[in-house]
Amino acid sequence: MSLGALSGILARWPSTALWCRPSFAGLLRVFFPSAETLAVGVDPVRGFGRLLLMTDSFSSAVAGWRAGIPERTGHTGQFRDLLLTRHLRPLRGRSHHHSLDYDRLASFAGAGPAPVPPPSAMPDGQPHLALFAGASYGEAKIWPGFAGILGALARSTGLRPVLYGTASERARLLDLAGSETGVEVETDLPLERLCGRLMASGIAVGNDSGGVHLAAALGVPTLALFGSTSPVWTAPRGSAVRILAGRAPCSPCFDRTCRKGTMSCFSDLTADLVLGEAGALLAGGGSAR
Repeated sequence: MSLGALSGILARWPSTALWCRPSFAGLLRVFFPSAETLAVGVDPVRGFGRLLLMTDSFSSAVAGWRAGIPERTGHTGQFRDLLLTRHLRPLRGRSHHHSLDYDRLASFAGAGPAPVPPPSAMPDGQPHLALFAGASYGEAKIWPGFAGILGALARSTGLRPVLYGTASERARLLDLAGSETGVEVETDLPLERLCGRLMASGIAVGNDSGGVHLAAALGVPTLALFGSTSPVWTAPRGSAVRILAGRAPCSPCFDRTCRKGTMSCFSDLTADLVLGEAGALLAGGGSAR
């Protein structure tokens, strides 16, 4: 979500250092290979004059204050105001795309968003079908029809299915893979390695999740399935993206689990519809909603 804002900041100030979690540094190197990265948990060792906090947490504001950087800019809220020297009130609600929050921060700091550079990652492995059948946010994000379409997707695309996810999702994905022969499971990959694997895929299909957003940003044709969350707020950004969202009156509720227990927000998303959209995407029809 923040890649466009980061691209604009680095274009305006090429010597900017990106202060981030070590696991996230690999992803940033894919899009900004010449940018310096600094690990969160280690205060910057040289004097920086300005800090722009892209995160909204109290702990990140404390880290910026402890680093002794004179100018500290970020969103208000979370009791952060006393730790910041320049404040921007965030937009309310979820009726705008979340990337706009980061774009506004970059503009407030003096650098508007810019196009994201092409990824530097090289394809890693054979062409395949990338599937993201989990979602760490909660069950209400997970389309229940993946088991029923694995074989049909493999036959219609001619690609071997690979289920990607986190270490905590591995048991679920192995159980899902067991419903069809020839399905592989890859979990807990470092982000830099995951980028290479996705660059080798022909198409990505999945729930509203980090993996789907990453695939779209890498330029992989991507089909995203939305249930409890909103594509208005978190649609993947990419050149070839299709989105399917349920039309239940209670959606989007943004709940982690369905309060009704019916998962009716996914009732419109039939296997035939998902297969048809995936086929259209492979045929070159992206950016549909």
